Amino acid sequence: MKIKLFVLLFLMTGLSFPWGDKGHKLIANKAVELLKEKIKNIEQYQDYITEHSVDPDTRKDQDKTEGPKHYIDIDFYKEFLEGRMIQDKDQLISLYSDSVVTKMGLLPWATLETLKNLTKAFKEKNRDKVLIYTSDMAHYVGDAHQPMHTILNYDGQFTNQKGVHARYEIYMVNKYIDELSDGIKGLEVAYVKEPLDYIFNYISDSNSLSEVLFAADKFAASKAGSMESDEYLRLLWFKTKYITGIQFEEAYNSLASLIYTAWVDAGEPSFSEIN
Repeated sequence: MKIKLFVLLFLMTGLSFPWGDKGHKLIANKAVELLKEKIKNIEQYQDYITEHSVDPDTRKDQDKTEGPKHYIDIDFYKEFLEGRMIQDKDQLISLYSDSVVTKMGLLPWATLETLKNLTKAFKEKNRDKVLIYTSDMAHYVGDAHQPMHTILNYDGQFTNQKGVHARYEIYMVNKYIDELSDGIKGLEVAYVKEPLDYIFNYISDSNSLSEVLFAADKFAASKAGSMESDEYLRLLWFKTKYITGIQFEEAYNSLASLIYTAWVDAGEPSFSEIN
């Protein structure tokens, strides 16, 4: 399928697949790899968590409340632009209204709620819910490490670069997924003391990288003479592979650390006791 046709369908349907299926599954799979030394026997569910890390995207067709959980246009808020982002959702709603906050995206609070649900599922030793919430967590953490899911100009619509969202996260990532997989380095899973701070920090980091992606898109299009060629994707990768690799590694580590935090807060139950 031509890139142009895919992007047209992407925009017409309003679909959003951060990192694509391959990217999301890679993040989930690598996070479980990191957790093997921390949480005994979690690897028996590695395939399930990997495959179901895309479930939140599938749910969006049936659940209209799901979409806003996949992004936050954080640079809409003047507080963020002034370096003092309000993290309390109720406080933001009091200033901007519930409809505006929902429209701008609920990703950080959806992630925090999923963390709480996962902790409860671990405490209850409910295997089905542990797997559901772990898979959901994989998706939301992956979303937050895709820079275009943290900005108002999420598809280049304000900079005459429409379609850059899909060109970057689907076509480029899918083409170079093996290089991203091979690039993982030694990361350290750690307990997260302040989860909401942690979540907002990695969202802020993602937002700061967006200009690099827009500049790379312009460079690649100019040099390739088209946005629909392998040469365009090669040049886009050339300009973004470093930060893309960092974002994937950060996603692996953030996801593993949040799952580990839920498990620790639940009393470190053995997976052999979870049923």
